[in-house]
Amino acid sequence: MSLVSEYAATLFGLLVGFLVGLTGVGGGSLMTPFLMTAVGVPAPTAIGTDMVYATITKLTGSLQHYRQRSVNLEVALFLGMGSIPASLLGVQTLEWIEGSFDPNRVREIMVTVIATTLVLVGSSLIFRVFMPESWRLRREGKVWDGKGPMSRRRRTYTVLFGAFGGYLVGLTSIGSGSVMAIILLLLYPLSPAVIVGTDITHATVLSLVTGLSHMAHGNVDFRLAGALLVGGIPGVLVGSVAARWLPGKPLRLILALTLIFVGARMLLG
Repeated sequence: MSLVSEYAATLFGLLVGFLVGLTGVGGGSLMTPFLMTAVGVPAPTAIGTDMVYATITKLTGSLQHYRQRSVNLEVALFLGMGSIPASLLGVQTLEWIEGSFDPNRVREIMVTVIATTLVLVGSSLIFRVFMPESWRLRREGKVWDGKGPMSRRRRTYTVLFGAFGGYLVGLTSIGSGSVMAIILLLLYPLSPAVIVGTDITHATVLSLVTGLSHMAHGNVDFRLAGALLVGGIPGVLVGSVAARWLPGKPLRLILALTLIFVGARMLLG
């Protein structure tokens, strides 16, 4: 990696970290396409490096939420029961693609997969911004205040949806925050702070396990990850402070439209 690319990675890590601290989402959705298109990193390396970056940047936020008691550990546990095995399957799928096709074809396949996932994530963020409150599962017989044990049906839903999100993360590094947040919003009538805290805590563990799997397959550029973290860690801290004063919904909407635009451009070539 050239010195110019290293500086560019640090600056982009700062920007992405700021957005993650500000909105709680957008890390993998922005980082992986950037590494592939701007830095020219192969798709498996871009995904694995992003997982290492995501783990460290999200760790600080998850610890803060845990100290504030805004994490529902039972929900995070059942999400992880589905997402972690599925993310490892996603990594194996990526390895199969890399081993079955030539590098140019691998890039074409992964650009299509990642671009489609970006459009999905951007659309889910728009849905999150405008989702009617009445869509939450608060009808009689489905109420759960987050304080008692979950029903068997809710645990099953949580594991299954977690598996869907986890597979996307293992295959593309995208969705650990945005997709999981939508699942939590639809399934649980929890406070916004607990939704965010549970989401980021689960995403930290998911990113760690997936990142270790990518390390085992040699998909991590540690020098690049270090350059990203030099900017990303202060970016998260500044974004977290700025979130107290800046409006969240307009920023999420802008981020969502940006993801859809980037995904569409990648699909159209």
